[in-house]
This record gives sequence, C-alpha cells and structure tokens, in this order.
Amino acid sequence: MNIAIIPARKNSQRIKNKNIKNFNGKPIIYWSILAAKKSKLFKDIYVSTDSKKIANLAVKLGAKALYPRSKKLSDAYATIIDVIKYEIKLLEKKKIKFNNICCIFAAAPFIKNSFLTDGFKLIKKNKFKGFVFAGNKIEKKNLRSFYLENNKLHLINSKYKDIRTQDLPNSYIDAGQFYWGSKSLWKNKKSIFTKDSSIVMLPRSKSVDIDNMKDWKEAKLYAKKK
Repeated sequence: MNIAIIPARKNSQRIKNKNIKNFNGKPIIYWSILAAKKSKLFKDIYVSTDSKKIANLAVKLGAKALYPRSKKLSDAYATIIDVIKYEIKLLEKKKIKFNNICCIFAAAPFIKNSFLTDGFKLIKKNKFKGFVFAGNKIEKKNLRSFYLENNKLHLINSKYKDIRTQDLPNSYIDAGQFYWGSKSLWKNKKSIFTKDSSIVMLPRSKSVDIDNMKDWKEAKLYAKKK
C-alpha cells in the first residue's frame, strides 16, 4: 500500500510563496497533486505543511493535510528525510497502514504520473533496497569542477583531474521531482543517496529543479514552448 507525501512549507527564502505561486494558471502544487492522483498508485495523498492556507488549498485540490508541521521541521535547515520520518510517526499513531512512501516535490510542474509509475516499478524490482528518484544526465566534465576558498583553488574530486573527458563516467543530478522509498528505508536511512538507490532518467526538458527565480523563469520558458 502506497501513500504520497508532498512537503510544502510556507516560507521560501528565494521565491516568495514558492509552493503555491501560480504556474500556468494554477498554484504550482496543483501539478504535483494532479500527477499523484492520475497515477492511481496511492491510497492517500498528503501535504505536509506549517501553513493553514496551504493546508486548506491541499484539501481543496483533493489531497489530505498534515497540519501543522513542527516549527523545528519547517525552517530552511530541515531535511526531507527528517520531515518524512516525522510524518510517518504521526500517521502510525493514527493507525494508518502503508508500506511505501513517495515524497513528491511541491514545485515540480513538469512531473507526470508516468514518471511516478516508472519509479514504483523500480522500487519493486529492487525489492526495496534503495530509494528511487528522478535524475538528469549532465556533462561529464562537471566531475572536474572546483571551488575557490580564501583565494585558493580546491578540486571537488581530485580522482578525475587527469582523466580525459571521454573517459570520465557518466554523471547525473537529482531532477527535484520525487523520492520513492519503503517505510523502513525512510525510517532507517539518513540519506536518499545510498549505493542501492536508483534513478528514473528524465531528459533535461522534462524537469527543472526550481530553487531560485532563475530556475522559475527557465521553467516558465519550457512551459511556454510546450
């Protein structure tokens, strides 16, 4: 039995009201709830929030609200893992039964029910050993990236400094759409990115990880093209 949990706190540092800001004529969280409903994978779809306004909107859109979320888990430092663990405990206290949880991002306007279905298929295939999330392929040369600190250059991974670009392994990045995992994984793991985790591969044009206004504008451009 599966449930979906969509974390949607009220305060967003880079984009005001990001999780309910209008995108293509709808509050952006609408698209995540719609994809979850269309997938027909979930017994219940929950929105975890510290905002009464978001909670009411979630119910209006056909989801259930997990409100109020702990203030401690509603700031910029709260991790997805900690939020889901918190909500699992609350749902278990209410005697609600479920085996798997899909954490769906609230600001993922290009998410499709087929992506969620592909993720669930991988979860079953992997027999719940690791998480499954959406990923994008990125340029191999990123493995030779570096940062500057105190005017000194530091390689992020010196292992690849002398390897030709064509010989570097393929590289991927989290697409910022969803994380599938069994209840036991969510309860016991400290990170989504374990050696047993897998990805659903998405073209870059099928997803934009919206973190700031530049990402938002990029997403709007993609939507306009569609």
